[in-house]
Amino acid sequence: RKHTESTGVDAVAQKHWLGKTVKWSTSVVTEIMHMCMGDSARTTVQALERLQYLELYLWPNFTCGRSNDDYIVSVLLMLNEKHEQGLQSSMWQIFSNDFGEMFDDAIALMIRVMQGMACETTLDAWTVRSIVVRFLVACFSSIETACVRDACMPLVGVSLWHHVTPIVRDRSMEGVAQLRKFWKHECKKWTVSAKVSEEEAVRRTRDRDFVPELVRDLLRCVRAGEHDVFVVGVLELLIDLGSQLATRRYVNLLLDDWKVAELCARASYGELAQRLRNVVGFQVRDVTGQTLTASEASDRNYQRLVDLQLVAFEKLPDELDALIVAGTGRLGIPHELNGLLKVLSFEQLLEFSQAVGVRTQDADGSVYDEEQLRRLFCMHFEARTSVEDRARGMSAYPDEQVLFGSVVTASDAYGRASSLEYPVLALPKLGLQFLSVHDYLLRCFELLQIESASDISSDIQDAVGRMQPQATFENSDEVHFEGWTRMALPIKSLTITDVQRPRVGEQEPSCVRADLIVDLSGFTDVICAEWDASVRPRDVLILAAARAGGSVAYVRGCKVEARVDDTEGAGERQFRVLLDCAQYAQDIASSKGVYDKLNVAIRRRPQANNFKSVLETVRALMAAPPRVPKWLEPTFLGYGDPSAACPKLASTTVSFGDTFVSADHVRASFAEYAGVDFVDSFASPCIIEYPGDTAGTVRVQSSEAQRRNVQANQLEFTPMQVRAIGQAMLPGLTLVVGPPGTGKTDVAVQIVSNLYHAYPRETILLITHSNQALNQLFAKIVDLNIEPRHLLRLGHGEEDLDGDERYSRAGRIDS
Repeated sequence: RKHTESTGVDAVAQKHWLGKTVKWSTSVVTEIMHMCMGDSARTTVQALERLQYLELYLWPNFTCGRSNDDYIVSVLLMLNEKHEQGLQSSMWQIFSNDFGEMFDDAIALMIRVMQGMACETTLDAWTVRSIVVRFLVACFSSIETACVRDACMPLVGVSLWHHVTPIVRDRSMEGVAQLRKFWKHECKKWTVSAKVSEEEAVRRTRDRDFVPELVRDLLRCVRAGEHDVFVVGVLELLIDLGSQLATRRYVNLLLDDWKVAELCARASYGELAQRLRNVVGFQVRDVTGQTLTASEASDRNYQRLVDLQLVAFEKLPDELDALIVAGTGRLGIPHELNGLLKVLSFEQLLEFSQAVGVRTQDADGSVYDEEQLRRLFCMHFEARTSVEDRARGMSAYPDEQVLFGSVVTASDAYGRASSLEYPVLALPKLGLQFLSVHDYLLRCFELLQIESASDISSDIQDAVGRMQPQATFENSDEVHFEGWTRMALPIKSLTITDVQRPRVGEQEPSCVRADLIVDLSGFTDVICAEWDASVRPRDVLILAAARAGGSVAYVRGCKVEARVDDTEGAGERQFRVLLDCAQYAQDIASSKGVYDKLNVAIRRRPQANNFKSVLETVRALMAAPPRVPKWLEPTFLGYGDPSAACPKLASTTVSFGDTFVSADHVRASFAEYAGVDFVDSFASPCIIEYPGDTAGTVRVQSSEAQRRNVQANQLEFTPMQVRAIGQAMLPGLTLVVGPPGTGKTDVAVQIVSNLYHAYPRETILLITHSNQALNQLFAKIVDLNIEPRHLLRLGHGEEDLDGDERYSRAGRIDS
């Protein structure tokens, strides 16, 4: 059937736009829309994208088709498919100045659909809504593109605050005089709306009401429990809006005030709702974009709870006397706060909620019932965990919820959908701007954990399936294994031997040790040797609790600290292992007896088993203050002009060391300038003083301080290479790009030499994608006039270097 659909699309394409002339007809668009219905719709859209339906037929006839709803939906379908295939870098190049008009047409179509007005489209109304929402996700993922930014940013402007509770809006503007002035200017637009044109009034109304109406539709669908595809799409859009400072600034207050995440916390899309809640409560100032430290975030939570107590003292001092004198730590726990509010009647709760800024009505104006209002009230004042505290509580080992959760299982089927319902995974996105360095690290941690979990899940299922766990006759809860595998062994015993006290300021233990015993009796000498060779200190083992039938109840990880026994060949092996402290603390609190039920130890291939060190490194970075240089941070987070992080050579002085081999080489390297002036006769090393522009003269002088330490360079670098070397000597980001054989390695080596001699007290770090690339750099660096005791090589591959000198950590100690 897929072949038939593709053949039909090919025939239409050959007839109407792949031939010698393009034959435009709106009936063709309608015909193709009929092909995009049914189970093979995704295949048809993919075929249309391959046949350049948008580039060759739809967009060149934008003026002809803009009044046709099927035409607008067709354009959106093709854009959504390009976005799904990751073609963002090229998809927006198709449009010119007309993108804004097409965007307005798409929003107008969506408004008509939401208002229940008749639309001339082949697809049903809810499918059209989902397509438009998917288009908005693509747009707000590309706000760095000028035409897209100009078209979609008015939808998330300050006019959204007309839908926010006044007391909440006023509190958000406290201490920000410029924002209050900006809001007054916005309010004046509506007092003089009669003086603007009808078209401008319609546009202002659209910008003010579109996102709130979209959220209202979302909450109605959640209440009714229907149209999950639309709900999931809108949640993804709201998460993206809250994840970027440019769109978060005004949207976030609306989402927090309406309690969108809390109202969407249903099982079918609970993970997306929780991600939205984390985004809304992220520790950053929405208006200024300033990142809050852990102490500042804690102070903000504390002040919210103190304000709650002050309002209680003012409004209901007799009824809420227990709340007034309670500790703020207790008020930040939802069930504790709910217990303190039970003394209030429903009318008193309504009055108190309005006084503290908790919304008492849903998006349609209906008053919440008492149970729901209490839940939203307590969730509003729930203490929000800082990124640093979240990092300390994260485990580097994926557990059974991560391994067998919906994200990992759904990711296996991602991209196989045949309908127009694009799958949405509850995963962070790296293609968006970042709120802070910690936000970037948090997204990386979660993605790396999911990536490692997918491989670990496959290894566990394979190992447990081969071991064939069966219930024993005496006790159905006990398991024995009828099969075997060389990658896993039954656990004979796992004993917790040492739990050390938490460090100051932390809650989880500082170290958890255990003794793990597995039995290799009955295995061949080859398999025993494999276990002895592959399970060494610092290696990771996966521990699973297999149940009869092959299912897995729990999964934990551990790092081998040492092997305790000295057995050779078949027999028992005893390992001293380190458990994850955060995971252990959670298990003890849950009282499930997890470690008594673990019965399988699984080893993994060394190439795939380095996930823990990577995750622990990211986790440690999250728990520490950000260390990104100020000049790099805007570019790193995706804001502003990326070129601002690049150094400028105008009106500056640069130490070039022995880069130049002769005076003629200097002149050729700066031929674009008006002239080259040598203070003295040419001598290496050189210091170059750049003029303000190319109309000035470059001044060259010798560096007496470095002369005795520099070995003469023999390579005559090209002018472009000299420019790269000069920029790399200045504070900032320098990117050197070129095909193989263009001298990138030689340029990098010369930069290292110049930096080493110009800044002898600084440390230079070289990072490469492979050991071979690092060895190529290192082989040239060791030939420079650099003291061997200043060279240290980390990682594998040192044995491939020529020479007798050892540059590893052990070699540096020996020398």
